[in-house]
Amino acid sequence: MYYFYLCNIIFHLMNVVTITCDWGNEDYYLGCLKGRFSALGADFSLIEISRSIPSHDVQNEAFVLKNCYKSFPPGSIHLLGVFSEPNRSEKMVILFYDGYYFIGLNDGRFSYLFENPPAMAFEIMEIESDSTFLSIEYFIKGVKIIAENNFEAQTRAAELKRESLRRAVYNEDTIIGRVIHVDSFGNAVANIDRLLFERICKGRSFTIFVQGPYLKCTTLKNGYGECEAGEVFALFNSADLLEIGRFGLNLATLENIDNTTEIRIKFNR
Repeated sequence: MYYFYLCNIIFHLMNVVTITCDWGNEDYYLGCLKGRFSALGADFSLIEISRSIPSHDVQNEAFVLKNCYKSFPPGSIHLLGVFSEPNRSEKMVILFYDGYYFIGLNDGRFSYLFENPPAMAFEIMEIESDSTFLSIEYFIKGVKIIAENNFEAQTRAAELKRESLRRAVYNEDTIIGRVIHVDSFGNAVANIDRLLFERICKGRSFTIFVQGPYLKCTTLKNGYGECEAGEVFALFNSADLLEIGRFGLNLATLENIDNTTEIRIKFNR
């Protein structure tokens, strides 16, 4: 527990907690969390990363959190609030990874969040309550466990569940991936990273096809500033993932693109 004691010192210096959820602007759930959180005292700061993740979409939740948690101070706590109600087989756990704390269901979602998730997690002891919305109770308890360094009394070791990731497949002339995220502008982000692209490309010309032979792109932009209005573009974004859009328009709506859409890159010999 000495390891967690050292990490706990970091938390007390920063005391930042974030929430990523699908609770929406119309619901009272986030208000309840804020109310309960305020009772913890002025030393805590609750920050919303997003409350508009598509309902039950834990992969989207992981994508958003994965690409921003390092912007927060080391030792900060990140709550995973999408589809977050614990049940008999999926308990709420605390993880310490990469200098940060994470609290969420042990249902495999951490496989989407981390490249190499730890083997073990700290399962929060069961809460006796008649509430139909237990997530808030577990989030508050988890934050208090970390703040008070009370892991030994309030948690038990649990094996972290894993999920198999759908990764891009490739050969010497082709990469086949899929859309994993559609941003608020309707741009489609694929599970094809810059390193894989460059390793297969080797300086060759190429064509990027989006769900068939008709929507395609043969060049990569260095940034959005190079795009013309209405132009279909492709670039590697700030997360170093392939992003495709139609500048100034919502590509996902126009072309009916979602998380099942295939992205195929064909390299010329």
